[in-house]
Amino acid sequence: MINGTFYYEEDKTMKRKTVVALLAASMILSMAMPAAASDSTEETTEVTTEAATEAAAEADASQPITKAEDLDPTIAATTAETTQELPLVANEGDASFSMFVDDSSATGEFVMMDELKKQTNVDVELRLFPYETATERLNLDLNSGDYADVIAGWTLSDNLILNYGVNQGVFVPLEEYFEKSCPKITEILNLKGVREKMTAPDGHIYSIPYVVEDDLVGYTPYINGQWLENLGLEMPTTTDEFEAVLQAFKDQDANGNGDTTDEIPFSTDPNNKHIEAMAGYFGMPMNKNGLAIVDGETVYGGVSSKYREFLSWFSGMYQKGLIDTELYTQDSSTWEGKGSRDLYGVSIAYGSNEFSGIARGPEKSVWDVLPVLNTENGGIWLRDTTGFSVYRTQVVVTDNAEDPELICRWFDNAFSLENGIGISTGPVGTIVTKEDDGYHVIDKSTLSEEDQEKYSWANLWPQAVSKYMPAGFRLVEANPDYDEKDAVEKIYEPNLTEGVIEENWIDMDSIDTYADISTAIKDYFEQQQAMFVAGEQDINDDATWQAYVDGMYALGLEDWLSIQGIDTIAE
Repeated sequence: MINGTFYYEEDKTMKRKTVVALLAASMILSMAMPAAASDSTEETTEVTTEAATEAAAEADASQPITKAEDLDPTIAATTAETTQELPLVANEGDASFSMFVDDSSATGEFVMMDELKKQTNVDVELRLFPYETATERLNLDLNSGDYADVIAGWTLSDNLILNYGVNQGVFVPLEEYFEKSCPKITEILNLKGVREKMTAPDGHIYSIPYVVEDDLVGYTPYINGQWLENLGLEMPTTTDEFEAVLQAFKDQDANGNGDTTDEIPFSTDPNNKHIEAMAGYFGMPMNKNGLAIVDGETVYGGVSSKYREFLSWFSGMYQKGLIDTELYTQDSSTWEGKGSRDLYGVSIAYGSNEFSGIARGPEKSVWDVLPVLNTENGGIWLRDTTGFSVYRTQVVVTDNAEDPELICRWFDNAFSLENGIGISTGPVGTIVTKEDDGYHVIDKSTLSEEDQEKYSWANLWPQAVSKYMPAGFRLVEANPDYDEKDAVEKIYEPNLTEGVIEENWIDMDSIDTYADISTAIKDYFEQQQAMFVAGEQDINDDATWQAYVDGMYALGLEDWLSIQGIDTIAE
């Protein structure tokens, strides 16, 4: 129970293919950042601004900023203290609101939700559902009218905001509340490029902003370095070498447990598969919707010969038993369980700790990032961001809310610097101490096992919900965790695309058409990919491939791309 009733949907048997990237890890000496990362999709509406990106890069390259007064106001909201008069209501229990959010918490207990209740006297009734089932549950709630006061997380999308906000009024405009009562959020909106990205085609802002420094690359394959060492293998650099390594993982006792049949050479996060990103090895670096960057231009790559070449290679490995047979059916618990038993040779993830069972710490784990393959023959990887992102579909307030202004003020208080630190790292005064030279993180290894779990990143806050840490701000830590994402960027940056896939709002006149076509095309792309990989359709048969291409055009591919302002379909 968190500040009221705790709802948790335990049924994970419904297997859902990925919709968006989840945020998976926080970074000390950095911020709590999305993944992933994460991919640039319509659902996450990840975007970048040139000025903010350049300023963030300069800030990162200079001396770390540990005090709010030293922040660059062009890229960060610099007001440190809360801008709200606390508590928000006089007595505990005088006000409450419900919040639907996708989160797989085992307990539903979040340290900072309790802290915010103490600060505000506002009860928050969390309705938590695992990501695998959250989208379906949200659709049921919206169709029935029995939806929460606030809807948050990665299940939201541009389409939902356009449909339930602009068209139906279920999601309420928030900009007047921001301007009237939320100085911190207003300061964030006034950062260069943010308000423009947050504003829907009808001129309203329907969501709480989520503005962050971001990783250049979200999800990547990680390879088990211990397995390579056990078998005396070198790090692969080409697709041929990679396939040979996977074959060795399968045929030999790579994990050294005496069983030569339990190794699974390759798998991926069931909610964020991103296998189409590996089409970049063949020159077509794609996101999960089939969009790609080629020579700096956004194109559609989902019917291209290079994508077909990738599918042929990947399907061939599947037929040889090198790919997890549960690739398209397992849930997160199954994936994580296999990883914790040292059954994986390679897996795509935001970070290796997500599946390996190895907690992040000061030392590098046995997992290495797999380099971009085939680089001499055009291998390239899709750049997810240029270092700064605005997520505009994380938190909406519905017309069921009795007091939308109070909810906005609650978030405004949550965006204060010390609350942001608490959400990303741990409460100030417990896990973080304020010193003359900035905020210092204690050595968490000195905590009891119970407290280490209590103050773990996943238990601080439902991390799919908007939060704020100013760009460039850093915490001071004597013994920081190994920065795996920094290692990824150093290896990948020379082979990243020149640009990112920008996402823009759809014109009002095209909303209904786009929503219908978009759902059909994305589902078709995903379903056909699975059938080609599993061998249910022969990727090497020209007639079968042409039928797939024709099907894509019949669904309205050209109109779908035209509405997005994309002119080129790669052949």
